[in-house]
Amino acid sequence: MASLTPTAHAEACRYPLAPSLPLIITSALGADTAADSNPYLAEVARAESTAAQAHADHCVLRCAPMDVDLVQVARQIEDFSTVYGCFSGGRVPWLAVEDLLDIAAVVAAEPARRAGRVYEITGHESVTVATAVDRLASALGSRADYHVLEPAQLVDALCVSVGWSLDVALRVPHHQQWIGTEHPTSPLVQRALGRPPRLLEACIAHAAASVAGPAPEPGPGTADKLAAPTKGTRS
Repeated sequence: MASLTPTAHAEACRYPLAPSLPLIITSALGADTAADSNPYLAEVARAESTAAQAHADHCVLRCAPMDVDLVQVARQIEDFSTVYGCFSGGRVPWLAVEDLLDIAAVVAAEPARRAGRVYEITGHESVTVATAVDRLASALGSRADYHVLEPAQLVDALCVSVGWSLDVALRVPHHQQWIGTEHPTSPLVQRALGRPPRLLEACIAHAAASVAGPAPEPGPGTADKLAAPTKGTRS
């Protein structure tokens, strides 16, 4: 959601098929308390609000960081033995993307579960990012150091050091998906699906296995290319 520019996002929400379909908005934990100190979270809050205002039949799934976010961590470990992220010492309840998709299917099929409701979704276990990095490095047969950056500091570094525009620095996919706030584990997956969330070890194994493929190489203009809605698709 945050990979779309404001103009492209509004256009996607106006797509002709949208009025006849429910809108499931994926967002991030903490989007309701976003502050200027976290430009990534503020961008997601803006996108969430834009989407919710555009469609009456919607619900919001505010998610913990997901196992797909750990894929880029695995690549950093493989390439640099160093990981940079925007979480400090707080505990993060990592969520498996498959659990998010299963919940999205449930709310899409049951209108009473939408009605503008907001759900907070987490995984099975909360651990610090440093612990998750250690476990992931171990799964890769490696070691890695975790360095904490303030979100605004990271955006500034991408603009000044890498040369990206602010739009690209905020919206380029995977850079920085680790948005959100510390949060206790939620019973929502258990209640909605009748089973516990997938274990953190499964999330780590998924991320470790993913580095067998080639790494994507985002650069200036990536966000603009992804932002343009194509025929037959919608946000």
